[in-house]
Amino acid sequence: MTRSTISEIRREELIQATIAAIYEQGFADLTVSRIAKDAQVSTGSIHYYFGGKEALLEATMLHLLNALKTAHHSWLKDAKTPEERLHAVVQANFDGFFLSKETCRVWTQFWAFAPYHPKLARLHRINRARVKSNVMFSLRELVPSQDLTVKTNAIQGYMDGVWVQIAQSAETLNLPDLQSEATLFVNQTIWNGSQSRM
Repeated sequence: MTRSTISEIRREELIQATIAAIYEQGFADLTVSRIAKDAQVSTGSIHYYFGGKEALLEATMLHLLNALKTAHHSWLKDAKTPEERLHAVVQANFDGFFLSKETCRVWTQFWAFAPYHPKLARLHRINRARVKSNVMFSLRELVPSQDLTVKTNAIQGYMDGVWVQIAQSAETLNLPDLQSEATLFVNQTIWNGSQSRM
């Protein structure tokens, strides 16, 4: 095993330990000691592989964003029409490869604290702009121009709201139901409650 491979494994272990620690204790109580304990390494390892807590948090957020990007590409690869592309963009946020109660709780914790951490705030802005652009690109061919902004905001707000509900809920996550509800919401948003053409 090469040194670079060992480094990648250690970095992945520390990122997973960070996700677990945030899920269990929250962002505010997150410490380097807790992360190191969960990863079964010394606190010095975090500084060695990341340079410190802030850089580890940024790497963890990038890890989650890359997982979402992978899901997004997977859903989009077979989408042909604007409506199919819009559904793919939304469904990527409810994909089993990415979505879990742990992911939702960690994600919402990150976004809540992003305004106080410049690098996390930058990632937040980039992600919001990307999602808005993807939704708007498909909606542009489906709805009147005067409705575009309102409907884009409605879909983006819907996704955010579902994530917050999952993060706060004690119920078991039911992905098929979430995906079906997301499909229904998007159809109603596009067609104002009329029957979808899909």
